[in-house]
Amino acid sequence: MQRSFNGFINNFAGFLRLFVYANFWVAGAVYALTRVTEILIDAHQHSLALLNAAGTLVVYGFARYFEGPSGSEKTSKITAWRQQMPNLTKLSILGGATFSIIELVQIGSKSLFLYYVIGAAVAMLYPLPWIMKNKGGGLRSVPGLKLFIISFVWAYSTGFVPAIWNGYNGWPLLLERFFWTMACTIPFDVRDIKLDAESIKTLPHIIGPKNSIYLAHAALWMSFFILVVVLGMPMVSTFTLFLFFATIIIVARPEMGDLYYSFLIEGLPWFLLGLVLLLPYL
Repeated sequence: MQRSFNGFINNFAGFLRLFVYANFWVAGAVYALTRVTEILIDAHQHSLALLNAAGTLVVYGFARYFEGPSGSEKTSKITAWRQQMPNLTKLSILGGATFSIIELVQIGSKSLFLYYVIGAAVAMLYPLPWIMKNKGGGLRSVPGLKLFIISFVWAYSTGFVPAIWNGYNGWPLLLERFFWTMACTIPFDVRDIKLDAESIKTLPHIIGPKNSIYLAHAALWMSFFILVVVLGMPMVSTFTLFLFFATIIIVARPEMGDLYYSFLIEGLPWFLLGLVLLLPYL
């Protein structure tokens, strides 16, 4: 009986890693954040949530082909797994690209297409080794830039674009989502400080891991402030949820395992979506 139970746990963990490492979970996080925006602004246009999720599969899969060198002989579990399953990444890119094209054609908006071209260009210039080749390759060779590019692309695609697509002012959502993404991204950079190459300096290399976590919490509460004061989220329930987010960030340690980061932290947008969906009943 014990052997059977352990087998079930191992199979479930294997499936979970497949779902997470192949970028489907992070695509789901983008879907959730897009839906948060659309619900907050009472969107009336065609939902962009699935389009954003599909685009995430393309962008993240593309970035894996141009990952920077590791600063140590070790590689993360995610990188090692993806090296063993290269065809799955290709299939996710192909599937995401196909769905994105179908959605864009169905929507039929040239202006929306242009907005996505801008966002995709920023995301894909980050890892390309032919950009700024003398300094290490890609926009990632600029010290500390990784955090700001990720935060901007997520904020732009899940906050700004859905807002203006529905005729709303996109800047408050861009700013709120920028701070939110920054708060959730910094723990990953702190975790990977020993794996990142010396030529690809992330924020923790520059200001140190402890100061980086302080900055993550400052960004998190800036996101809370905008959600409550500008976007009208209720203070008590939102504050309670953000206390949970703050706890998840502050207790994060590398020894807690890859799924703590890639499943729990990347899954935090689903909690935010859950709160937004429950607001009419609270």
